[in-house]
Amino acid sequence: MPDERCLHDLVVGQCTECAPVPRGLTARVFVTKGGSVFHRTTGCGALRDGQRKARRFGRDTHDPLQVALSVALTDGRGACIPCFPLYRPSADAKPCQVLVAGNWVPGLLTQWRRGPDHRWSGVVTYVVDGEQLTGVKDQSELRSA
Repeated sequence: MPDERCLHDLVVGQCTECAPVPRGLTARVFVTKGGSVFHRTTGCGALRDGQRKARRFGRDTHDPLQVALSVALTDGRGACIPCFPLYRPSADAKPCQVLVAGNWVPGLLTQWRRGPDHRWSGVVTYVVDGEQLTGVKDQSELRSA
């Protein structure tokens, strides 16, 4: 018995075009040529900050393009945290606040680690000056959202 195929002639369940949109995301998103994340709208503050930062450093900026979510994911882009605050890439991911230069900014905690000094640190993703960063922060630099 042959496998059931979708309209793109792929095995049902393997086609990213036909797959349901993950909870917290949208089927169509906006991307820029030099960006690493996708956005809900062209009015996103983080997107505008990223464009300003690129211009400050003499880089070319590109108009946002609307694409299918599947295209953005296939390109390896992540979700913009301010645009998609309800999206969780895994069941363990949790919203948090990250201390950056004396200010608390929204973040997404994806993993806790315990160091040899018995202190906890977390792998977090957060936005600073329009750039989405992922790094390890000490427990003192993290708090619940």
